[in-house]
Amino acid sequence: MKYRVDPAGSTYGITLQTLSEQLAALPVDNIVSTDSEYRYERKGHMYDPILQSFVQGAGGQISTWAREEFKMTPVVLRGITKRKQMDACRAAGRDFFYIDTGYFGNGKKKTFHRITRNDVQWFGDIVERPWDRLEKTNVRPQKMRRGTNILIAPPSQKLLNNYDIILEDWLANVQEEIKKYSDRPVIVRTKQGRSTRVNDDTMEMALDRDVHCLITFSSIAAGEALLHGKPAITLGPNAAAPLCSQSLDAIENPRIPSIDEVEAWARHMAYCQFTEVEMRDGTAWRILNNA
Repeated sequence: MKYRVDPAGSTYGITLQTLSEQLAALPVDNIVSTDSEYRYERKGHMYDPILQSFVQGAGGQISTWAREEFKMTPVVLRGITKRKQMDACRAAGRDFFYIDTGYFGNGKKKTFHRITRNDVQWFGDIVERPWDRLEKTNVRPQKMRRGTNILIAPPSQKLLNNYDIILEDWLANVQEEIKKYSDRPVIVRTKQGRSTRVNDDTMEMALDRDVHCLITFSSIAAGEALLHGKPAITLGPNAAAPLCSQSLDAIENPRIPSIDEVEAWARHMAYCQFTEVEMRDGTAWRILNNA
């Protein structure tokens, strides 16, 4: 911009030569992005803007998997259908960063996006974090309260494909297993389109239906339940697992974490999700590499 308004360099000292030198000196090999499962041509974008923002802040480049498949530069992927690319990275010992919907704090607009190194969610220990990033989400953990109904939040088939599981089989098996341990009414909340989920059938609405506990696989619904004051049972890898029961035989007495435990979990998760602006300005890259 300085060169544009002062091309002679008489005020700012930015000439075409110095500008070219500065551009050539920019790091471009920290990370490379590949095409995501989302298509943006119809929205006027030539490339996934979330991926572009992240690599911009990380000092990387945009590309495609076809061009990058056999390299070792860390790669960023977006979308759960990228199993082939994730498996290839793991087999080669290549780092990848995975981007998807944030753990919490999103309303009608998807503001927060989770970014995880070498997996689809954070599956490690809860790290002690300050309050600052959680405060920006306007999310506050609620006290645990019990109810009557069991709420099942099935994962999508796209997610279960990563574990070679058929959704209909998983759901049928879970419902049959529940009968061994409880005669409570069961509500199944099938995954609807995003418009329905954020307007007509939010997770908060579902949890307010006199829910005793929530059952899911890897869905971020487990964390949403904990924040909303409802215990959860996670039957697959899940970022909320440290605060949940992991077996249906605990259905009548699931783990009830304290509000302090939920808050500590949420403070850490807030350090695992970012806005597009934070991706673009390098905040996400700095936090992820200092975790």
